[in-house]
Amino acid sequence: MDRTISSSWNLESCAVDKNERIWKLLMYLRACPAPVSWSEIVRDTNLYVDDGPSSKKTFERDKKDLRECGISIHTENIGGNDESAGGTRYAIRDADVFLNLELSDSESLAIEMAASMVQFDAAWEIDALAKLGSGALPTAPPLRAQLSAPDELVPLHDAVDRNCLINFAYGGQAREVEPVLVFWRQGGWYVHGYEGEVAKNFKVERFQSSVTIGASGSARSHPVPKPAEAMAEDPLLHGPESALVAEVLIDPLLARQVERDRGGVTERRADGSVVVEVDVRSPGAFRSWLFGMGDHAVVLSPPEMVADTVAWLEALVNPK
Repeated sequence: MDRTISSSWNLESCAVDKNERIWKLLMYLRACPAPVSWSEIVRDTNLYVDDGPSSKKTFERDKKDLRECGISIHTENIGGNDESAGGTRYAIRDADVFLNLELSDSESLAIEMAASMVQFDAAWEIDALAKLGSGALPTAPPLRAQLSAPDELVPLHDAVDRNCLINFAYGGQAREVEPVLVFWRQGGWYVHGYEGEVAKNFKVERFQSSVTIGASGSARSHPVPKPAEAMAEDPLLHGPESALVAEVLIDPLLARQVERDRGGVTERRADGSVVVEVDVRSPGAFRSWLFGMGDHAVVLSPPEMVADTVAWLEALVNPK
């Protein structure tokens, strides 16, 4: 358990209102990078007096109340030979707290427009709208405002509006892209477009040069996906029919995000890191995804993928 998380959840008093206790239990389980045991919950939160039978009964009632509210609590058995072996770990995932309020289009639009006026931190509004069942309108709200918007947004939107080719440096390469959509997702701005015949997403903050736009109509017309559909178009799966399956270790900082976005978790480690399986048909796209996580991800297998990644990094460090 990450002590920075556990310390932030220590409470000054155990005598809290039932509703407050359940709410804090919900937020604690969501904040944990990995499933936690009953003893860890007692140690980290002080929501329960001790780990005796009386407190455990209160915990069981709290879990029941959460489940009756429609929030699933995932459980897994604890293996090994230590004192916690044979017990249970608990987790609440992002998908388990999405609310279905059945908002009308007008209600959803009103919430989106209100959320767009102030952004407290990266992706706050996206998370909040998703949990309210909003953010799924056929077109974006007519008004969007975000502080500290990158300078590249102006030429990118202009290029999309006028069907212009764009050129920029990305991943150490010069790119020529037919842009289709500019959208906000997972804490950052992206441009969705076609490089050659392949649909790709480029994160704006990773551009390594300014954007140059071509003449009006220099780009072909392509179908415009919704932002969620654009992000779902996985560049790792573009390429030959036969795919390698790579195992990648993701450290605790990005583990929850990668599990939410890609799934494929095959192993959870005690420090909160996870091992995920990734189908790879394009080594270049795989490297782009991998290196985008910096030193928070490590390729474990297969050997040829490890060797390719190491060779590529060595060539960057010691170019011939």
